[in-house]
Amino acid sequence: MKRREFLKASAIFGLGYSFLPIGCRFTTKPKSKKKVLVLGIDGMDIHLTSQYMRQGLLPNFSRLAQRGSIRSVATSLPPQSPVAWSNFTTGSPPSTHGIYDFIHRDPLTMIPYLSTSRVTPPDKTLDIGNWKLPLSKGKIENLRKGKPFWEYLAERDVPTTIFKIPANFPGRSENVNMVSGMGTPDLRGGYGSFTLFTTAPHLFKSNMTGGKLIPVSFHGQRLKTRLPGPVNTLKRNSPETSVTLEIWRDRQHPLVYIRIQNQKFLLQQGEWTGWIQISFDMLDPFYDVEGICKLYVKSVHPDFTLYVSPINISPSNSALPVVTPQDYGEELVKNVGHFYTQGFPEDTKALSEGVFSDKEYLDLGYQIIEERRKLLSYELKQFAKEDTGMLFFYFSSLDQDTHMFWRSIDPAHPLYSDELHRKYGGTLKELYIAMDQILGDVLQQHDINDPNFSLMVMSDHGFAPFRRQVNVNTWLFKNEYLGLIDAKNIENEGYFENVDWTKTSAYNVGINSIYLNLKGREKYGMVETNQRRQLLENIRRDLLNFVDAKTGTRTVSGVWIVSKKEQKQNPHAPDLIVGWNVGYRTSWKSILGGFSEEAITDNLDKWSGDHCIDPNLVPALLVTNKKVSRQNPSLIDITATILKEFGISPDHRIEGKTLYQI
Repeated sequence: MKRREFLKASAIFGLGYSFLPIGCRFTTKPKSKKKVLVLGIDGMDIHLTSQYMRQGLLPNFSRLAQRGSIRSVATSLPPQSPVAWSNFTTGSPPSTHGIYDFIHRDPLTMIPYLSTSRVTPPDKTLDIGNWKLPLSKGKIENLRKGKPFWEYLAERDVPTTIFKIPANFPGRSENVNMVSGMGTPDLRGGYGSFTLFTTAPHLFKSNMTGGKLIPVSFHGQRLKTRLPGPVNTLKRNSPETSVTLEIWRDRQHPLVYIRIQNQKFLLQQGEWTGWIQISFDMLDPFYDVEGICKLYVKSVHPDFTLYVSPINISPSNSALPVVTPQDYGEELVKNVGHFYTQGFPEDTKALSEGVFSDKEYLDLGYQIIEERRKLLSYELKQFAKEDTGMLFFYFSSLDQDTHMFWRSIDPAHPLYSDELHRKYGGTLKELYIAMDQILGDVLQQHDINDPNFSLMVMSDHGFAPFRRQVNVNTWLFKNEYLGLIDAKNIENEGYFENVDWTKTSAYNVGINSIYLNLKGREKYGMVETNQRRQLLENIRRDLLNFVDAKTGTRTVSGVWIVSKKEQKQNPHAPDLIVGWNVGYRTSWKSILGGFSEEAITDNLDKWSGDHCIDPNLVPALLVTNKKVSRQNPSLIDITATILKEFGISPDHRIEGKTLYQI
């Protein structure tokens, strides 16, 4: 990254002056003629896939499976995307790569943090007037440990492209074309924060967590407002940047005219723009940062509502290393156009919080699939030009959309209705068909009978219903493993503000993790080391006997104790990993240290399907053009197989074994 680009990053994230590794084009050709193509389809469920194949709906998957194999694959423990994809990336389990959950906690401060990456601002700055200029280096860190498989390939000059693999921000490599995946922030530093301008704020939640609601009013038929951008850490107090947004509304027709930074749009109600480039001044007039966003006119009369997508970091002029090398991002934009760079482009929060209807969400969802399909088409053309090489290409849509529309196929879900089923009961089927058509694009361009060509379609986990949510912290309180200062105020919204740590032996942060309040490790630790094992066994026993009084079902299918050795390697690791039974999952409140009155309640969020349960209940999927001889394969075996295809014998850091008979 050039000095100018890094200063842009400094302005948003306070990183200071530094330089990141720059990718480069390959200058030598490896001797191998092998080619490996991996399609990563997040959340593709082997049971649904097999069902749709039997119905004749997935002809391309059937053709590939007949030529090679289709297998159920052991997912990670726990079966969360950052954990599972890190297993695949490093060919090793969490004990090696160190990712255990979406959320970890720092035991010394008790503060939660995103498990996959961390931004550290500079510790030295120079204050000049209104400016606050960094003098020391800040850091953007990928917290995943271990050596990713593509580095083995790069060391042997195998041309490699890694497109959007999760838990890979920042993506850094000297010899790999890379677009970072899940965990990549938007330009405002969040992970997908939309903006909603409306004349009727009372129609929406006042405490939305997925975006920013801005009330507006027309003067005549014109309104002028500002679209918030990133904060500017180069200025004192880090003020928020913004750009002017002007809107004129037709008096009679559902039509608006929009102007933003000399870009003009005439839009009807229900219409989207394409990508819009926006620049935010940071060190005017010398530096600005560029983002991209989309606009959607939700309504014009009588109430006006405009949705602005999260402002994505520009792939061609990026303030952070979301595409490396930089000229690779420029190449993609030139040949395909701008595209989502934030980790997950699907705006599930907008659907959950009532900003989008089901139809509006799916309209955007299919835009995302089509955008990703065009990018894959371009990458396939580049891949075809090489004599050898590796291409990994990732799709998030099936995972995110299955989360949101499981309620349409599950009569036992509290949000299911006959009307919903009539309208959207075929949604998942249609999404699987879309994935089959994408596979068809690949099969048209590559000979799956070529012994030098290896094609793998893989997922990281399967899916299950999420009908009932369990507040683990409330359960711990009710079972006397956690103490409260004021039990009558159990639903205090603060992060553990009501917890009496002198009476607390265990607590929950994250989706599948329970931690002991261990003396010498936790900030307020009170559990002695010699009490650890018995306490863990007691909690494990009680969880396995935990029955939902409403359904008569055991809520937990499995509980795993993390060893002392593993925790010594990874001090942030949980003490217990909870494997929920089908239909259950940790509640939204409990994940971030909150409580509810009841330990179990109905899940009334449209996020109605999930996979963060017992990994044995949600296996991953693998379909290949070669016969899989390995019994009971796992994700790390796929990693070992990729390396073996290029004649690379995995070292001790790759714990998997090859899938094919050699």
